[in-house]
Amino acid sequence: MDSYTLLFALSITLVLIYWLLAAPSSSSKGLKIPGPPSHPIVGHTFQVPQLQTWRYFEKLSHEYGPIFKLKLAGDETVILSDAADAEELLGRRSHNYSSRPQLVYAGKYLSKNMRMVLLPYNERFKKYRAAFHQMLQPRAVSGYNQLEESESLRLLADMSSKSNELVNNCDRFGASLVFNLCYGATLGEDGKDLAAVQEIVENFIHDTYPGAHIVDTLPFLDRLPDFLAPWRAEAKQKFAKDSQTYTRLINEVKSRMDANLGLECFSARLWDQQEKMNFNNEELAYLVGVAFEAGTETTASSILWFLMAMALYPETLRKAHQELDSICDAKTIPGFVHMEQLPYCFALVKEVMRWAPAAPGGFPHTSDGDDVYKGYFIRKGTMVIPCIWSMHRNEAQYPNAYKFDPERFLTPEMQEGQGMNESELTQGHYGFGFGRRKCPGQYLAAKSAWIAMVRLLWAFDIEPAKDASGNIIKVDPEDCTSGITSRPAANFNVKLVPRSEQHRDTIASGLANLNSSN
Repeated sequence: MDSYTLLFALSITLVLIYWLLAAPSSSSKGLKIPGPPSHPIVGHTFQVPQLQTWRYFEKLSHEYGPIFKLKLAGDETVILSDAADAEELLGRRSHNYSSRPQLVYAGKYLSKNMRMVLLPYNERFKKYRAAFHQMLQPRAVSGYNQLEESESLRLLADMSSKSNELVNNCDRFGASLVFNLCYGATLGEDGKDLAAVQEIVENFIHDTYPGAHIVDTLPFLDRLPDFLAPWRAEAKQKFAKDSQTYTRLINEVKSRMDANLGLECFSARLWDQQEKMNFNNEELAYLVGVAFEAGTETTASSILWFLMAMALYPETLRKAHQELDSICDAKTIPGFVHMEQLPYCFALVKEVMRWAPAAPGGFPHTSDGDDVYKGYFIRKGTMVIPCIWSMHRNEAQYPNAYKFDPERFLTPEMQEGQGMNESELTQGHYGFGFGRRKCPGQYLAAKSAWIAMVRLLWAFDIEPAKDASGNIIKVDPEDCTSGITSRPAANFNVKLVPRSEQHRDTIASGLANLNSSN
């Protein structure tokens, strides 16, 4: 019997023991939270699909209501499908719901408990968040306009000259912007650093997906010796490789600082404050590296969803073109100075974040103590998942919710040029999370998405691609990746065509001016 077979047999035995001895008993402290029938031993573990879990949660919310419960190998999981419930529990009661379920594979070994998104609400989390606040608070983000405009200009140039590399162009935009902020340098043209972070992100998304590793469902398996736990060595090897990349990047910054180059970036600030903030070198390298990987994935995914929406809703694209053409001619690339003159485009960006949130299944929280809400008893240690997808498909809040419709966000104030800034871009939808675990990079992400999307709207006609016979190839939003984040499948069929030769020339001359000034 090989080690994997033995591990499986042992796991089944331990599941039975765990369920019989450790599974929580029912409580008389409140109403029973509704949910689908479960297996008496494994609960709903094998009922939850591996792909697009958020759609399964949406289906259950229609059957059992906005709050329902699942049981995964003895652990209780409460799914929230209404934003009001999430704002109450995860926001106003955040003192009790700001921790994370502890993932053995991804948290303890893959990240060595240094990935902020997976940390419990403890002192390390607070220290990390304070460091991020320096780079990502609204006042700091407002100083990144020039960098965002420069990188979005390069995006336009890439889309114009390398339109067949659409996905890579979007990935490079997100990565280049955050790389510069984190390391004070331009992302290398050789693609080495981009490829490295893409591999790290892909591994992380896979390794945090529910059911990816049995030890995260049954954490007591971490007590097994190494020869019965081959996943442990695998996760440690990934960490070592990731850490090598991040350490190299942070050390390159230190070398430039030692050369008195007057470097200003996230890494440089942390090196200067290392002793004050009590970071060791490994923590410092990983903290900056995680910021790099987070910004790379979410920004690119939002832009890809935007391109898909424009191909699916040509009338929306026409309206955006009409508004842009009234403000910027083919010789004038729109920028942040035009934001208040473009209310429809502002609403359109918000609608992208609602229609296709980067993390549709939501990040799980954990209750630190017993609680009662709407008569329901929520036990200490319960995993609470805000299903962003279901919230954004709430017909009461978003009529005709499956339709991409920017006008749902187009307020009279916006049409008068008021209430349009990076803070307002994050309002009216729930893609950045709740309470103390709300994404610290939300303002940067929203601004970066706005400048990229508005400039792509100005520069290109965006339409479905055609096959060799001239027939339109179907663009399907359901053809997407599944994981802690989601984006259109790599081969989704959208075509970008410069709106005119003048638009193409303006992009080329703008890029030439940018390169000559650097």
